[in-house]
Amino acid sequence: MVLNKYDDDQKFTRYKYGYCSFNSLIILIVLNYIFGLFFNFQWGATKELEIIILIGITALGFINICVYKNVFFYKHNNKRAYSWFYFIIGIVYLYRNFQTYLTYPEEIILDGQIGIGAIDLFFGLLFFSISITYSIRTIIDKMK
Repeated sequence: MVLNKYDDDQKFTRYKYGYCSFNSLIILIVLNYIFGLFFNFQWGATKELEIIILIGITALGFINICVYKNVFFYKHNNKRAYSWFYFIIGIVYLYRNFQTYLTYPEEIILDGQIGIGAIDLFFGLLFFSISITYSIRTIIDKMK
């Protein structure tokens, strides 16, 4: 199992923040449902896209907390190499999103609603933020 590569403190921290992230996701989905039901408010092109973006926001928070608390990578991983790898993937996704915006801006936002093209933006932010959070954590650790 994958969690066997983590020590007990890492497992506990991942479970703790995973539990908080799951509860946050439930709250976001319920609030989105309430706004849609009572106020007829839809901010995404489809309801499915809204759920995907809410999952992406929750995943973004969970992963960045795990990176900051040093429980995202295994103890024996080359964290710097993975950080650069995630940085490159994030840049590629953000570049793809920028190209989509230049050619088909209506795929990203149309009539005040987020479109399907914004998924690349969230993936880009997710991967890009891993390397940024790791860099910030490294700087803080060096300052101690």
